Amino acid sequence: MKNTYLLVLAAAYLMLNNKLFAQDSEEANTLLGSNNSINTENLGFFIAPSFGLTQMDGSTASFFNLRGGISLKDQLSIGAYFNTSINQIYPESETLPNIYMDYWTLGGFAEYTLFSKKVFHLSLPVYLGYGEVQMDNENGTAGLGEANFFQVEPSALLEVNLHKNVRFNLGAGYRIIGDMTYRNFNQSDLSGLTGYIGLKIGLFK
Repeated sequence: MKNTYLLVLAAAYLMLNNKLFAQDSEEANTLLGSNNSINTENLGFFIAPSFGLTQMDGSTASFFNLRGGISLKDQLSIGAYFNTSINQIYPESETLPNIYMDYWTLGGFAEYTLFSKKVFHLSLPVYLGYGEVQMDNENGTAGLGEANFFQVEPSALLEVNLHKNVRFNLGAGYRIIGDMTYRNFNQSDLSGLTGYIGLKIGLFK
């Protein structure tokens, strides 16, 4: 009886010891671990400078746009952007001579890319930001104040894989300006179609 009792204790000890050892050897579950669908191997990053051309209140406006962000599986991207006019914009409705309009906006974007491994593919960024317009002259601000607004711009870009880390893109977006009034124009005079050409440089995964 005593021997049987000792054998049962020994068996229980071995089973418990093996179980504790197995638990210690298991890899901890983490948000970015290798056993999850979202991990660091799926994350990439990029910067994307581009130039845009549009019309604002009957005048041609050219933009410089710079955005950067992170991408998941080279499909879904999020990040931030800054967009500013690079020429002197002369609104048709302006009555004072020798003044021009400056424009800028900044905010965030989300982008979905289809078939990114193909040489030619489609990318769909949507911008959401806050902006300002202001009348200036050769001496600086013209003392006419400024107007602020919110802006949304859905876009569609055709992308071309030039290199594993460089993509060329060409496309257009439609700028939707929130409620605002400045001088002799309002949001409908600033909203409109913009054509874009640019590059996307980064680590795509």
